[in-house]
Amino acid sequence: MKKYFLLGFISGIIFWAISVSWIYSAINFYGAGDLISFLISSLLILYLSLYSGLFFSGIYLFKESDFRWLILPSLFYFLEWIKSWMISGFPWLNLGIIFDKLWGALPLVGISGTSFIIAMIVCLLFERNLFLKLGLSAALSILLLFGPGHYQEIDGESLDVTVIQPGDNDFEKIIDLTNQAEHDLVVWPEAVTWYDKSISKIFENKIVIGGFFTSIDEQVYASLVNITDGHTYNKRNLVPFGEFQPFGSLLKGFNAFFNIPNSNISKGKLNQKKSYWSGLICWELAFNETFVSRVKDTSFIIHSSNDSWYGKEMPEQHLKLARARAVESNKWVVRSTTDGMSQIISPKKDKSSKILKRGEVGSISSEIKLNEKNTLYLIYGDFPLLITCLVILLLATLQKNKIVMED
Repeated sequence: MKKYFLLGFISGIIFWAISVSWIYSAINFYGAGDLISFLISSLLILYLSLYSGLFFSGIYLFKESDFRWLILPSLFYFLEWIKSWMISGFPWLNLGIIFDKLWGALPLVGISGTSFIIAMIVCLLFERNLFLKLGLSAALSILLLFGPGHYQEIDGESLDVTVIQPGDNDFEKIIDLTNQAEHDLVVWPEAVTWYDKSISKIFENKIVIGGFFTSIDEQVYASLVNITDGHTYNKRNLVPFGEFQPFGSLLKGFNAFFNIPNSNISKGKLNQKKSYWSGLICWELAFNETFVSRVKDTSFIIHSSNDSWYGKEMPEQHLKLARARAVESNKWVVRSTTDGMSQIISPKKDKSSKILKRGEVGSISSEIKLNEKNTLYLIYGDFPLLITCLVILLLATLQKNKIVMED
């Protein structure tokens, strides 16, 4: 089993070293230096690689089972789920998001469910049973390639929106871009300044929804605020080290030593009051539970982010995640970032707006369609498949232990 674990672990190191190299850039941005940035990035990569090592260990344990084609995808799904919350969670680049041609089942089972189906197809290809190898794998492949995620339509009312991308947090520039906006509803990126009710007086003829720092009872929040009616959403999934300090006092001096700001942000509640729009801030777009809770029963999604210090690859991955969420929910995603990549995203790719790339300053405007209806995934979330996978793994483990005891 050690050889299997090692093979999976090394494969994980290669994948994550290529995929999240931007973490090095983010840490180095704050002046941590090359050595410290390399060490911290390496620790994260090694941690993430443990999951692939555990999955390959599972291949060894259940390779003789007649139901390995069901057990191993369940294990893969379970490990992705653990990774999404362990040590504050890192639900980034799940298998289900990587190949956009395979997004057909997103409205039915979500990103994690798509990971499960892809893993099952791969396992089925190694089966001797022709029905499983050819029949079931072909049916699942057809679902991914031609499923409802590729053909959804929204038949709701229209709304004209404008997204601005200021390049930095120069408030005068943000005001100018907002005043020049083509439409009356304007969306700003994450954390442009501290919120003050007087800001609404600057834009009497505009509805502005943007990212601000807010303060309630001496607690500081990263928030999305509609400055017209005051509706506020407080960010729930905070960025470790950047917005909150993991492990409490154990690493108390970490942020001060590396000059990392905003490490005292408070965590918003899971169930917050909703408006006709649903707000998500920065990387919490990746958290399934938060996404389902926020988006269910709303008309469209606002995603406000600042990806400026994450290098080139991360904004591209973030944009792809936003596109997947649009398909998953069958709702438009209005994405505004400080310095790219911003876009007004339709569940149908060919109807999305142009992209404001890294380094571009400006705005994009588009008509979107409102849709309060929920996809199957928004109704049920991950719960049904998670329970199913846990039951499968429990039965498989009991059967494995029974065989070992009999031997």
